[in-house]
Amino acid sequence: MPSLLEGKAAVGHLLRRAGFGPSASTWSSWAQLDYDSAVDRALSELDEPLPPDPEGWISEDPTVDGKVWVPGAIQQLWRQRMVQAPCGLAEKLAFFWHGHFATDARKHANFRIAWDQYKLFRTKGAGSFRDLVLGVSRDVAMVRFLDGNANRAGHGNANENYARELQELFTLGIGNYTEKDIREIGRAFTGWGSRGPRFVFKKHFHDEGQKTVHGKTGNFGGEDVVDILVDLPACSRFIAGKLLRFFSHPEPSEAEIEDLAKVFRANKLDIKSTLASMFRSETFRARAHHRALVTSPIEFVVGATRAVGLPDVPSNVASTSVRMGQILFNPPSVKGWTSGKGWLGSAAIVERLRAAQLIRSAVADGLGLSPKSERYKPALAEAADRLLEVALQGQVPGDLAAALQSAKEHDRIAIILGSPEFQLA
Repeated sequence: MPSLLEGKAAVGHLLRRAGFGPSASTWSSWAQLDYDSAVDRALSELDEPLPPDPEGWISEDPTVDGKVWVPGAIQQLWRQRMVQAPCGLAEKLAFFWHGHFATDARKHANFRIAWDQYKLFRTKGAGSFRDLVLGVSRDVAMVRFLDGNANRAGHGNANENYARELQELFTLGIGNYTEKDIREIGRAFTGWGSRGPRFVFKKHFHDEGQKTVHGKTGNFGGEDVVDILVDLPACSRFIAGKLLRFFSHPEPSEAEIEDLAKVFRANKLDIKSTLASMFRSETFRARAHHRALVTSPIEFVVGATRAVGLPDVPSNVASTSVRMGQILFNPPSVKGWTSGKGWLGSAAIVERLRAAQLIRSAVADGLGLSPKSERYKPALAEAADRLLEVALQGQVPGDLAAALQSAKEHDRIAIILGSPEFQLA
């Protein structure tokens, strides 16, 4: 049996993985929970309704294309929801799917379409994977990103962009499909397009002929293809592996992947049930996997903001995540963002340290303190002491303890947020 994290250390570990790290405003209540109760509380966020959009932030008229939105508004609102959630699992899961079903909003330049995709991930991301894949197949952001409107029967070869990525990146993984499967699935999705910000099925562009997909033959449409793909054993293994690498640890064994895939299949591809099993597993809580994941820029700035108790990511801090290469709704390709140590290049580390300094200044501003105030240094020192408990559960390694001991009082927040430990979840 592996050595397991216990008590506050285990709950803090859960909050960093299932969410974006403990929050200054809620940590005291989480710290009183036993681990199973903390898992229950985290999972309960998946059952809460989607928060309403801000009043008047976009017209309800579907013909409005989204140009009334303020640039950056959807990114700011999503970051704010990440910061203010008690745990953040609903937002963290949506963030996971955003990287898994990656689309770049710059291709369609329509804020409504991008926000509708976020709402799809929030409303369907914890339920049936089959329903989620079907929803993504009808998602206008995806339709436009992978040229679904160009996929028409009777116009030469069907456009196969979505057919390829649906298998390679979204359901099965490389090596689990053939070029013929791509062609036949492309035919099945002919006519799946959009009109403005809405999905439409254009029957006159659909190929009504017989298709053979992964050994099955019929007059298949897109729905049939989704059913075939998610039922393949390769699908459950592929999704189990991605969930483990994102939420648990970067190099799961084949046995760990297969064990979680069995849970996924036994629960009829229900994501929430699969997450519950993963969070309660010994592998997830093993000390060997403590601080084993490198935080992405978004996870870092959101986690730091939560840990110090700010209500939202300051705009100058959000800019550091952009310079580190991560912009919500703008992943670099259909493969999504990098992961792991790829986020820790020399330039990115400089930006993380800059973000830590900016957050320290924001904390001082929030306390109404100027550097000339007599309370400036002691107040920031007190805030740093609180941060050690929230961010590290009071477990301060020797190198960090020495750095804090020799540092100026008002620099300690930035030192904690810039420490190697805080870059890891």
